[in-house]
Amino acid sequence: MLGQLRRIVQDVAQEPSLDHALQGLVSNVKRALNTECCSVYLADYDQQHFMLMATDGLNPEAIGKVSIGFSEGLIGWVGQREEPINLAQAHLHPRFKVTPEVSEDCFSAFLGCPIIHHRKVLGVLSIQQSASRVFNEDEESFLVTLGVQLASVLVNAEMRKVSDHQNATAVSNRQMQGLIGSPGIAIGEAFVLQPASDFDAISLKRTDDPDSELLRFYHAVKVTKAEFNRLAERMNGHLPEDALAIFDVYHQLLDAASLGHEIEAQIREGWCAKSALKRVVERFARQFDDMDDPYLRERGTDIRDLGQRVLNHLLENEQRHYKLPEQVVLVAENVTATMLAEIPRQQLVAIVSLNGSVNSHAAIMARALGIPAIMGVRELPLMQWQGQRLIVDGYQGNILLSPADAICAEYRNLMSKDAELNKRYQAELHLPAQSSCGVDFSLMVNAGLATDLETSQADSCNGVGLYRTEFPFIMRTRFPSELEQVELYQKFLAGYPGKPVVMRTLDVGGDKPLPYFPINEENPFLGWRGIRLTLDHPEIFLVQIRAMLKANIGYNNLHILLPMISDLSEVDESLRLIRQAWFEVDDEFNGEGIVTKPKVGVMIEVPSIMYQLPELARKVDFCSVGTNDLTQYLLAVDRNNPRVGNLYDALHPSVLRALNMLGQQAQGLQLPMSICGELGGEPLGVLILAAMGFNSFSMNPSNLAKVKWLLRRVDVGELKQLLPEILACVSPKQVRLQVQRFLDQKQLLNQLRA
Repeated sequence: MLGQLRRIVQDVAQEPSLDHALQGLVSNVKRALNTECCSVYLADYDQQHFMLMATDGLNPEAIGKVSIGFSEGLIGWVGQREEPINLAQAHLHPRFKVTPEVSEDCFSAFLGCPIIHHRKVLGVLSIQQSASRVFNEDEESFLVTLGVQLASVLVNAEMRKVSDHQNATAVSNRQMQGLIGSPGIAIGEAFVLQPASDFDAISLKRTDDPDSELLRFYHAVKVTKAEFNRLAERMNGHLPEDALAIFDVYHQLLDAASLGHEIEAQIREGWCAKSALKRVVERFARQFDDMDDPYLRERGTDIRDLGQRVLNHLLENEQRHYKLPEQVVLVAENVTATMLAEIPRQQLVAIVSLNGSVNSHAAIMARALGIPAIMGVRELPLMQWQGQRLIVDGYQGNILLSPADAICAEYRNLMSKDAELNKRYQAELHLPAQSSCGVDFSLMVNAGLATDLETSQADSCNGVGLYRTEFPFIMRTRFPSELEQVELYQKFLAGYPGKPVVMRTLDVGGDKPLPYFPINEENPFLGWRGIRLTLDHPEIFLVQIRAMLKANIGYNNLHILLPMISDLSEVDESLRLIRQAWFEVDDEFNGEGIVTKPKVGVMIEVPSIMYQLPELARKVDFCSVGTNDLTQYLLAVDRNNPRVGNLYDALHPSVLRALNMLGQQAQGLQLPMSICGELGGEPLGVLILAAMGFNSFSMNPSNLAKVKWLLRRVDVGELKQLLPEILACVSPKQVRLQVQRFLDQKQLLNQLRA
């Protein structure tokens, strides 16, 4: 049964035409279950009905013409209940709807199964039979399993229609929904960087220039053969002759008499090189998969390996010859710091990431750069959007595909209004961060991502509340030397004379791997990251601390921040190493007293340390709350996982109550405590935190002007009166409504794009 399911889903995924894919689907299901009829209905949410899209057993003339309302008939009932409906005598059921056009009078038994993707019903798959019987458990399980597997495939199949350049006008203004990673609006051209080079990411497309595609294929084959020659030479003497023969087999498969001939024929029939390769490789691999002989069955793996290598070279050649557009919307499976570095800042207007969530580091980087970002758009067919015009709406979480000129004009008008709002915020950037009732706030910037933007704000802020030292490590191909780090840190300390610069020690792992120090873990966010890694490698920690201390000579504005602290013993060990580094550097300068001892603080981001604040207060000088990871750990939500991204919310009542507890304890202990997570740069979040008594916030530079503008217009006393109502809320939605109602009463809501 598993093999049948896999083949049916693969056939749907491989077929370039959605209509043909669905027709093949119903025929294959009918044959697999040995039933008399199989049909598929797809949901149309604009018209609020299910449309018959394919059938093998009902009247074929009804395809594309017969629809059933969401609240009508058995098909509508399956969609409403979102579960299978299995009936022996369907025509006797009160929900049965007579539809003469489909000619189903002869059928009695009915089994319908919903096709659901991200809690949304995409359609209904049904089978019918003339005999009055309940379909058995195996048949029902088969249909349910097929429905689950088909969901993402059907979404991709629908998006392939959207992405077809030949039908761009017909699909103009199609919209996709993602998670808001960074606010703002941008219009630009999609640039797919480092696409996923596997056949699942390739949607079938035709070409008007088969001769050019043949040349591309021949070049990829030539490079692949040369690669096999190098591999064979490298392994010669290490493997027996019969094992090395596999490289000869690969050569033969690529020759014109074998796979190569089939691929050439597909290209001449009008398929592009990638599509032809995909069609032939997957067809041959499936044939081997179905063989009984274990040896022959393994050849399917060889075919896939061979095809993958050719595909890699096709994609490399394609990427190499693609010109960077003037207005770049960076599209990638996972946007990284190195990807951002490859795009000139003046050309990068937005980010779209298939993976990641609201507070993944890709989203944080986008906010630091002040550009919109949409995260978790998993059904986006990567390879198909190269060169497409996109509108990225970071306020609504929407991406508009191939938008019409009139729609672009509307969005440009919105962008113009945004620019006017920003001018209003910027006009007060030089003024003190003081509430209308006279409460002073310390507004600092998070740094380490966009150096030019961060240093330009030096006169408008109170310092650097979080300098992320990991990004210089990530951007290199090796660990930076002590001297390199000294020069880097010195530049930043010099940029903020007389103001504190809080430098966080190396915080890698989780969603920030080092390319030259890979860490493979099943659960990296609960694994070897932050202080855990650097304490296990004191040679890394000590070099970094020494560099910080040397860079601080003459400036004396360095503060050191320890990340991912979960236990007091980690604080003790870190402090011991910091003292060691200080003695070493002081000794280098002959104990002249020019090497000062910086203040040392701890990040509050692991829940365990929240309950050890009294002991912590006796060891460190300050604390900084990292709301991003603290939210992640309190809610047990991986903030990079788009499947649960909607559950991640720093305004969750539990998170707010934890923050309120921290604020009260810190005040009682007289322990300086600031907020350096993303919540400290969001207008609604800042108001709630100010009500709790927090008065020090560190944020992305792009948020500084807006937050200062807002704080200058609120009364902290009124916010404190609102706090009990906020803490009594039972959902993030209620929290937002409470704060928005407050802003509306103050006539501030319409002046914010939060």
